[in-house]
Amino acid sequence: MKWHNWHYRFSFKTKILALVLSVSFISIVLMAVFTSYYYTVSAKKDFYLIAEDSTARINHQLDRYFNQIAQSTYASIAGPLPTNPLLGNNPESGLLQNWLKFGERFSLTEESLVKGILTRYIALNDSNILGIVLRSLDDRLAYSQDSNLPQNHSAPWIANPMSERLRVVPYYYDRSSTTATAYPFVTLIIPVFDPNTVKMVGNLNIALSISEISNILGQARLGKTGYFFIVDSMGKIIYHPDVQFVGELLENTALHEIRLAAEYDEVKQEGKTILVSNNHSKLTGWNIVAYVPMDEMANGLNVARNSTLLIMTGIIVLSLLFTPRIVGLVVRPIRRLSQLMKRVENGELSVSAEVVPGKDEIQQLNRSFNRMTERLKELILNVHDLEMKEAHMQLRQRDALIQALQNQINPHLLYNTLEIIKSIAYIEKVPMIEKMTTNLASVYRYTSKMPGSEVPLRDELRNLQHYLEIVDIRFSPKFQSRILVDEPYMDCQIIKLSIQPIVENSVKYAVEPKSGNAVIQINAYEDQGDLVIEVADNGNGFSEETLQRIHESFRAVEEQSGRATADNTEESVGIINVHARMVLNYGAPYGVSIRSVQGQGSVVALRFPKKTKQGL
Repeated sequence: MKWHNWHYRFSFKTKILALVLSVSFISIVLMAVFTSYYYTVSAKKDFYLIAEDSTARINHQLDRYFNQIAQSTYASIAGPLPTNPLLGNNPESGLLQNWLKFGERFSLTEESLVKGILTRYIALNDSNILGIVLRSLDDRLAYSQDSNLPQNHSAPWIANPMSERLRVVPYYYDRSSTTATAYPFVTLIIPVFDPNTVKMVGNLNIALSISEISNILGQARLGKTGYFFIVDSMGKIIYHPDVQFVGELLENTALHEIRLAAEYDEVKQEGKTILVSNNHSKLTGWNIVAYVPMDEMANGLNVARNSTLLIMTGIIVLSLLFTPRIVGLVVRPIRRLSQLMKRVENGELSVSAEVVPGKDEIQQLNRSFNRMTERLKELILNVHDLEMKEAHMQLRQRDALIQALQNQINPHLLYNTLEIIKSIAYIEKVPMIEKMTTNLASVYRYTSKMPGSEVPLRDELRNLQHYLEIVDIRFSPKFQSRILVDEPYMDCQIIKLSIQPIVENSVKYAVEPKSGNAVIQINAYEDQGDLVIEVADNGNGFSEETLQRIHESFRAVEEQSGRATADNTEESVGIINVHARMVLNYGAPYGVSIRSVQGQGSVVALRFPKKTKQGL
């Protein structure tokens, strides 16, 4: 038994039971898979929406915090203010501006006043300010008092170039240091401009503790273990709940798989799926990154899976209990019908199945079974008649074969007769008759050969030339014929005997009425990728009635898929025949078309698909 017929080994009841259980199981599995998939996709979308909103808000809070710090310095770094003569001059008015421009001339007392202004600003403003450094264009530095800021070459106010815009530069955690500045801090670089010339005269560098950033990020949570961290434009971590990551390149940490170029990302860490979202700040150039395990965003997924397994178990149990009974009710009528069919197989055609009215398919099978037995009775009665008809048909086919073999003898008789006439004309020295019989033999020989439905245009024109020579002998010297076909078209395939009937029609209805004083010209050219052959004459042309009748016949041929109508007149039977054969071979777009002017002549065009025997 072939493997693809293995299911025939089992009973119909077993197969239905297996099918029901399989469909139930597959449906539940698919439901579980799709539920899990769409629940996961939904959880990811929720996370990305929440994370996008949270990181954007954090970025906004940080930008506003830095801008507020910068704005609070504008009064201190502004130029001298107008003073009241009664109150006397304020020695600190415009002092920072003067130090930036002429600080090298300042005395120690004036230097102390500058540091005092910077220190007083710290006391009066944000407690997160670790210190302030004033930097001039010629790289002179003035530090606030009691600040423990680094003064080496890595310090932001020394390592970074002067800036004409507000910038935030991190100073990373130094694990080998034990000073206060070893902890992470950021430097707010504020450009200072001369109010008179509106040109930059220096930078005010404010060192800020990272504690404010930690407070802003620490208040935002994602799930149980999710968190936010900050990465600068160079890929270094500015803030992370785990301080060991601070100052490290992201690619050198356990978070190296996170791609900051993607707004949303999904990575694997320790076998867990981690969802990542980041938001970029134009002011700081930092990326606020949200990091949370997928399991914490899809807590309901396990519940959905367990529910699906419970439902699947319940359905399988119910199917095992009730499906066999239901299947038994369905199979019982089929078994009865099977027994009746075995009786019919043994030749008992008088049996019939009980039919209960209704739309049940089994009852429809019972009706069909009863109709089948009735038809079998009728067919058995008709078998003898059919056998007799088949015997008569075989006899007729044999007679047709004999007739076809007999018809093959007739062309040979014609060829032999023409050869005898040709020989007599040669002996009697009548070259005109000799030439005519030679051409006539060539025409009949070409006509009787059946190599196929298509021939090269070269062969068709060679045969046509023989025919035209016969016509020329009849109407010489008044008759003229011209075949103007270029060599590239000679190998194109056309339907055999498609041009000669058209030319014969022209000879009969254009040349003969004018006693041979007429011209027939055959042209060939390419049009829109097709081969068009035109047969033109200067006869009397077709009448309007004849043209209309021919066109109606053309339409009838195309509607009947190439079958020529039987009511064609003698004047157009050749043209209709050619058109019918062309439509049958190539389809309705191809065939015969006629242009005629009564009293001036006609042009009959034959459109063929341009192709050679090689299909080029």
